[in-house]
Amino acid sequence: MLTNVLGQVVSAQLERRLQKLAGDLGIPFCVVHPDGSQKPYGQGPEQFRVVLRTARAQKALSRFDALSVAEAYMDGEMTIEGDLFAAMRYQEYLGDQHPLIRLTSRLEPILVGRERANPRWIQLHYDAGNAQLFATDADYHTYTPGHYSSDSDSLEGGAEHKLSEAFQFLRLKAGDCLLEVGCGWGGMLRYAARRGVRVTCITLSQRQKEFCEALCRNEGLDAQVLYQDFFTYQPAERYDGISLMGVMEDLSDYRRVMRRLTAWIKPGGRVYFDFAAQRERFGTHSFVTTYIWPGTFRMVFMPEFVEAVRESPFELQEVLNDRRNYHLWMRKVSERWMARREVVIHEHGERIYRMFLLLWASIAINMDRPSHSATAYRVVLELPQDSDHRYWTRPSVRIADSVRGSAAAVREQVLRIVSKARGQISKRSWVRASSGVGPTAQFSTDLQPPGAPRSEGAPAASSD
Repeated sequence: MLTNVLGQVVSAQLERRLQKLAGDLGIPFCVVHPDGSQKPYGQGPEQFRVVLRTARAQKALSRFDALSVAEAYMDGEMTIEGDLFAAMRYQEYLGDQHPLIRLTSRLEPILVGRERANPRWIQLHYDAGNAQLFATDADYHTYTPGHYSSDSDSLEGGAEHKLSEAFQFLRLKAGDCLLEVGCGWGGMLRYAARRGVRVTCITLSQRQKEFCEALCRNEGLDAQVLYQDFFTYQPAERYDGISLMGVMEDLSDYRRVMRRLTAWIKPGGRVYFDFAAQRERFGTHSFVTTYIWPGTFRMVFMPEFVEAVRESPFELQEVLNDRRNYHLWMRKVSERWMARREVVIHEHGERIYRMFLLLWASIAINMDRPSHSATAYRVVLELPQDSDHRYWTRPSVRIADSVRGSAAAVREQVLRIVSKARGQISKRSWVRASSGVGPTAQFSTDLQPPGAPRSEGAPAASSD
């Protein structure tokens, strides 16, 4: 009885909350419950309906928890009919109280190092079978905002305009060398290489690497694509320009980034960035951390980014607000994705379809909030021709860097010891198994010591 009473109290509180939000936002909607009953909210014709198909979906909505609602939607237990973008206006009012997810995402790189965690983080989103290509522009497959002169511009026109501007910002010409960090599906690679620029791309997405290599072969482009982590890359030459389109969100240690870029760019060379940003230092949604971009991914915090630039030898040349372009790009991507719903579901499944649609539609609206809590920028830096490469690092920061470096060295030593111990245990287990001693003997055909050649017919490692 007490449970029923508490449930009724919670339900009444939810009703009042939804009615108030619908009134404040001026976006009326209807909730359809699993038993078929309907409850309208707000005044006027409904703009969308939330159809709850299961008790789990009903519970997710009653908790007003964004991650639970997202999971119910991805699993098909909740459907949004009507204007999806109108429904996304309610997203910022949902709760996101998942401290363990946030803590884990911050601790992992500290415990094992970013270089070990980065490949898995990147692969979760960018090795999703290239499904995103169903939503990108047809000419360059850019996965960053285009530049739109008007709301009616196409994805293709926006991509062409954006790449042309980036090329001009970098002041590239035939014969120059460009480093592209995070090549995506080869947008900037194609644009620059077709104009005589020698392009080197680094990526941690195997699918994107293969896609771009095929492009280079088919078009005879002067470019190489390397499977390489940004923080361990050691180029053999300096570059005339460096492009980082949509990757700074994954490279949130801005000071380390600036130091590496300074070492890679020629004097007089330029670096181009475009990225999403927000007013909070750490505000990544639990849905994003769990299903899209795990680990240290976060939208750029501009005060911290600008401080890293101030400390470096770079000079700031351009800062352009890109929020409207980002909103239009995500809206157009969502609309193209919805128009291709049947083929996407046929090739990748409904859960992938729903997951990306939820991501892109919510970002489109995040970039269109009156609060402007989320925004985006294009930034151009230049290393002056006569730079002395001096860093303006505060003493307190140098001390913190020293402590962090010592801690990283200890961590690497511990991990090497653990890895060596695991190898020895694995080898002893194989010896016991192959000699028929002990309970592991029955599994001897499946065990091999480190570095042992595979027997004929043994399965190779999966390529996926």
